[in-house]
Amino acid sequence: MPRHAPTPVLPVPPQVRRAAALAALAALTLASCSDPAQETAPIAASWEEAFDASGGWLLNVGGPTADQLYAVGGHPRGGDVQEFDGQTWAPGGPPFGTPLLNWVHGCAADDVVVVGTRGAILRFDGASWTRDESPTDKDLWGVWGASCDDLWAVGGNGREEGQATILRYDGTVWTEVETPPLERPQVWAWFKVWGSGPDDVFIVGQRGAVLHWNGSELTEEFAGASDDLIAVWGTGPDHVVAVGGRGIGIVSVWDGSEWTTTDLAPTPGLNGVWLDGPVAHVAGVLGTVGTFDTRTGELTLADVDTQLDFHAIHAAPGGPLIAVGGNFRSADGPYEGIALQAQRTSEP
Repeated sequence: MPRHAPTPVLPVPPQVRRAAALAALAALTLASCSDPAQETAPIAASWEEAFDASGGWLLNVGGPTADQLYAVGGHPRGGDVQEFDGQTWAPGGPPFGTPLLNWVHGCAADDVVVVGTRGAILRFDGASWTRDESPTDKDLWGVWGASCDDLWAVGGNGREEGQATILRYDGTVWTEVETPPLERPQVWAWFKVWGSGPDDVFIVGQRGAVLHWNGSELTEEFAGASDDLIAVWGTGPDHVVAVGGRGIGIVSVWDGSEWTTTDLAPTPGLNGVWLDGPVAHVAGVLGTVGTFDTRTGELTLADVDTQLDFHAIHAAPGGPLIAVGGNFRSADGPYEGIALQAQRTSEP
């Protein structure tokens, strides 16, 4: 990874361009012959600017409700938070000296957790920001928790042995959790974490590595991916989706018994995923945003007028989809972000 990269996103080979992906996949649509009794899924409509993000990179957006959201990011020299109160977005003002911020988890209206580079862990209690004591100085890329007293954070630089980092919060302190011995070699970073509950937690990372927490131990799983898995989300223990890929996008789906991985060539690498039904919303480099139907394996890309890289996609209950990112390959600036949103409609 470049020394100043905000997140592990490497340049995409020239032949893998978004235009090629759109041309190759323009004919793909969500299956129209599915069982009418099957659950419907939210489908993204047209995308528009959510707020002016030109002042810096955005790495993630999230929060406890659609009326309380936080977009986090910044630049290599400092972090930034934008807050949404249900009406408008405005600067959120994290503590002075905060490094680049990479991920946010809103476990409650009065307890929002943000992690960032150099082991930074921030908390917002609804009135002010504070900084938790962190047991690591390694970059943290993801955070998630079953409750405000049971949180996981993951990270690592991906370049050196022993850098892969897992932290856990017990309601009082953060402690480091040892990565178990892995069959997969050279896994030096964990990128994201998500779970359906305290005894069902998935961690994804470098070289397609996957860990699962069953309430008592972390064990290695094999998703059939060899490229990095950057993000993970799900709707329950039997429906989890991880995405990644550096040059070419990949999607790995867990159905409760096995993983199935799909190569999405020529679609560029994916960095973000969110879902609340059978259709996963995905986002990635070179303005890639779209949907992946986990029932059919079909990908549909939206026509979005940007070549900036998306890093995350999210929707709070009742709220629109929001995709955020920036010009991450401009390590020396100027630093430009992007934030788009789309209302969702239900289709069979």
